[in-house]
Amino acid sequence: MAFRRRSTSGSKPQLKEKVVQIYESFFKGEDVSKDNDNFWDEFFLLKPKVSYIETEIEKLSIEQLIALQDNIRLLFIKCITIFECQHQLRIIFSLKTLTCLVSSLYKRFRINPTFEFISILVIPKDTDMVFENLLGKCNIMLCESECVVVKDLCLQFLLTIVTGTDNLNENPSLRHLMTNSVFESLTEVLSNNIYQTYHGYDSILLLTLLMNVETAKKTNPYVVKLSLLDKEDTLNGYSQIIRWSLEEICQQYRSEEIAQYSNNTWFNTFTSVVSNILFVPETIEEHNIELPQEIRSMSGILIALYEAVHYNRNFMTTLTHCHTSNNYESHPSVMQQTQSVTNNPDLKSPSDSQFSNLLVTFFQYCSIVMQDTKTEVNANNSMLCFVILSSITDDQFANSLMHDVNLQFKVDLYRSPTRRYMFVPEKSPKPLAAALLDLMIEFMLGHMMKKLPLDQYMKCISIIHRIICYQKRNSVRLCYNWKDLWSSLITLLKFLMTYEHQLSQDMNIYDLGIQIVNIFNLFITYGDMLLPSPSSYDELYYEIIRMHTVFDNIYVLSSRNSSSVNEHKLSATKLSNCLINIRAIINHYIPKIDNWLEKNSVTTPVGEEILEVVRNNYDTLTLKLLLDCLGSFESNKSNHDLSSSSLIKLMVSKVVKDTRQSLKHSNTDLQQILQNFSLYTNPT
Repeated sequence: MAFRRRSTSGSKPQLKEKVVQIYESFFKGEDVSKDNDNFWDEFFLLKPKVSYIETEIEKLSIEQLIALQDNIRLLFIKCITIFECQHQLRIIFSLKTLTCLVSSLYKRFRINPTFEFISILVIPKDTDMVFENLLGKCNIMLCESECVVVKDLCLQFLLTIVTGTDNLNENPSLRHLMTNSVFESLTEVLSNNIYQTYHGYDSILLLTLLMNVETAKKTNPYVVKLSLLDKEDTLNGYSQIIRWSLEEICQQYRSEEIAQYSNNTWFNTFTSVVSNILFVPETIEEHNIELPQEIRSMSGILIALYEAVHYNRNFMTTLTHCHTSNNYESHPSVMQQTQSVTNNPDLKSPSDSQFSNLLVTFFQYCSIVMQDTKTEVNANNSMLCFVILSSITDDQFANSLMHDVNLQFKVDLYRSPTRRYMFVPEKSPKPLAAALLDLMIEFMLGHMMKKLPLDQYMKCISIIHRIICYQKRNSVRLCYNWKDLWSSLITLLKFLMTYEHQLSQDMNIYDLGIQIVNIFNLFITYGDMLLPSPSSYDELYYEIIRMHTVFDNIYVLSSRNSSSVNEHKLSATKLSNCLINIRAIINHYIPKIDNWLEKNSVTTPVGEEILEVVRNNYDTLTLKLLLDCLGSFESNKSNHDLSSSSLIKLMVSKVVKDTRQSLKHSNTDLQQILQNFSLYTNPT
């Protein structure tokens, strides 16, 4: 064992680790294995010092790295060769060394994209063969190895390759992952109840990133394979991992919500009550909400859910599948994370019955992430949630599940502590379609502000539209308090009308108005096929009549803008035309109600009296069948896909950077891995 130089204080010399001595010789270009046939077997029994490798590669110039390429190629090949041995510790150390080596070279490549780092790792003519061999060994480790640590490090290595560049399509290594697929290995992990617990998140994240790589043939093999996947245990495992990830966020938010509530003073409570009493719907004050960092960093899981819902129709069957715990609570990291939770009776564990399926958990997560749309990351996550919900409500089978009266769940939607609106959904179990409508109403009422998130509002209203169209096509009568929806839509219309001058300078609010009015047109035209009872149809007319000034003002506003030269003229004209039946109802009933009030000498009628006038005058009401005004979301599918694709590309780049950062931190956990080596080996 060699010694470092003595310190000036005269203290004992510091011991230099054997592996560091080897590294020093290696980076000097010396043949480290000369005259020792067992060198590599012995080398991979030494714990790698990844920080030293990273530092040395960072110090070398590109010219020096090229001069050192023979040693680097030898190390790269030996790391791959050692995978064939049966000694788990050697495989672990070789994976850590390989990951560090590749990660360090990728770092240089990100700084200088002209640096052909792959030729430093492999002789160019052997590149395809070496990568085929390497990825074949990775498939074996993911499928056959019983050591959890080996699988974990193998996934980290593959994620290091995939996240090497900010733009997936500029990553020169990914063409090898396109031709040498790891799809079957990743889905095999997801099919195993034990391995999905340890490796499920990384497997889904890796699969998600690979599905977003553009290929020369324009057909990504991972997307094709996912679209054809029909193995129930794999799809359930995929769903389970997403559900666990979303549950952790819901638990954390619940924990912070309880902590915040417990710190409230009587004054906070008093001001909250006063705010509710004095609520003015058209306020444009922005809510001051700060969501935890973990909630904002769920983009990878959301993209994974989007890919499954968008490409695999079989995945819809898992949305309402009631999962069992599947050893989730026995995962060592989960036990540590949830220890404090189980000691708090106010918090619920992941196995609690409230998290009965993926869709319930996803609705709860949406209610959290949709609270804050001010920052770009939050707005993107919230928008992607809307895109996912749009895809779900686009699917006939998913809609049938959500409307099934035999599938009723209690969905506790989280609400902003600063909310100033009075909508309170029922807490009892209900069909999931009803819970989704509650979620959409929560969003509608909670984001009427100066910087109106118009795109999200458009998605929100289109989701409601899809639900109602499904009910109309299938004559489904959802037992729901439709009055909450109608009053929320009218409140939104009132807001748009009141702040039209400010809002129309930045956006086309008339398109949103058209969507809102078309929902009323659907109820007016097909209410007898949708609403649970004739009295519900009466209440629809009552709400329109009661809030007739809103519709009158919207008509005046749209008519004025349709007759003047402006960029929103066409949309304003369409909105004006959509209001024809609503105006017919108002013009028909208002005089009759006035006559009834005068005849009966009533100045302040009660609701039942107005409803009686409505019931007695249906026969003389004339309405038009406005097929063009009922709207059709199917015709917008291409635009929907195009906008979704742009959003996904934007978010994938952020996921790549976040994942790379998390992998950087994972390089420091080797000592912990060794300490728990026996725990993670041969799980039962």
